[in-house]
Amino acid sequence: MNLRLSRNLIVQSAGGQNLMLNQLVCTQNITISDFSPDTEAAFVNKHQHTISISELGAILVVAPHPDDETLGCGGLIAMCANAQQPVSILAMTNGEASHPGDQTWRHKLGQIRQHEQLGALKILGICNPDIISLELPDGGLDQLSDEHRREVSAFIKACVIARNIETFFLPAIDDCHDDHQATARLLAGIVLNCPIKYVFGYQIWPPAIRPAQVSNNEMAYVLDISNVLTQKTQAIQEHRSQLGAVEPGHTEGFHMPQVLLDEKLQAHESYALIQNITAWSG
Repeated sequence: MNLRLSRNLIVQSAGGQNLMLNQLVCTQNITISDFSPDTEAAFVNKHQHTISISELGAILVVAPHPDDETLGCGGLIAMCANAQQPVSILAMTNGEASHPGDQTWRHKLGQIRQHEQLGALKILGICNPDIISLELPDGGLDQLSDEHRREVSAFIKACVIARNIETFFLPAIDDCHDDHQATARLLAGIVLNCPIKYVFGYQIWPPAIRPAQVSNNEMAYVLDISNVLTQKTQAIQEHRSQLGAVEPGHTEGFHMPQVLLDEKLQAHESYALIQNITAWSG
C-alpha cells in the first residue's frame, strides 16, 4: 500500500489556529500483512526491518497538548503498559486554549484537560501515570524567550536522565500546528545532549506536502495495535472536552474532527524513525 492523502479539512485548533487536515490513509509501502500475531510486538518498515518494543527501553512520549499522546501513541502506550515497560509523558501545556474564555475559564479548562489526560492514560493501562507537566502557554510555545527555553530544556534534560529515558516520541517537525513544531524543535536540541537510542516522530496534523529535509531524514515504521485498539478507542473518548462535552457558554472552539478520529482509530499506528535529528529539525 502506498501513502495516499484525501479529504482536506480546515479545522480550528487551540489558540484559534486554522489547520488543514490531510487524512493520512496508510504508511508508504507497508502492508498490514507484514505483521504476525505470533511475534513480539514490534515496529516494522518497508524493508521488513523490525524494532521490538522491548528494544526501546524507557520511553518518553512528548505531548504538546493533552490528548496528543493518546491520539498519536495510544496503542504504543498500552502495549508498553502490558509489557511493564516504563513510559513517561511530557505534557508541554494544559491545552487551556482549546475553547475561548477569560483567565478563570482557561485555568479551569486546563485542569479539566489534565484530568482527562490522566484518565486516558489509566485506561491505556498505566496505573500511576508519570506525567511531567510543564504548564507552558497553550498556543504560545513558539514565543518563549531564549532564557525560558534554556530553563525548560535544562529541566527536561534532568528528567530524562533521572528516568534513564532511551527513546523519544516527538510530534512531527512539519506538523501543521505551531505548538507541535515548536515542541519538536525544542526536544531536538535536547536529544543532541542526551544518550538517546531512538527518536521517533508521530503526526497529528500532517501537511499536504512534506519538506524534503524532513522526509529524507525519516524511515517510516508502523506498529500493529489491533490487540489494544479497544483500549485506545476508550482512552480517546476520555478527552470529552475535545469531543464537544464542554460547559454551556464555552461550546465555541475546537471539536475533534471525525476524519482525525477515523485515522487514529485504525489497527496500526504510523511512526517515523528520525535518522539525522539536526537535519530533520532544520
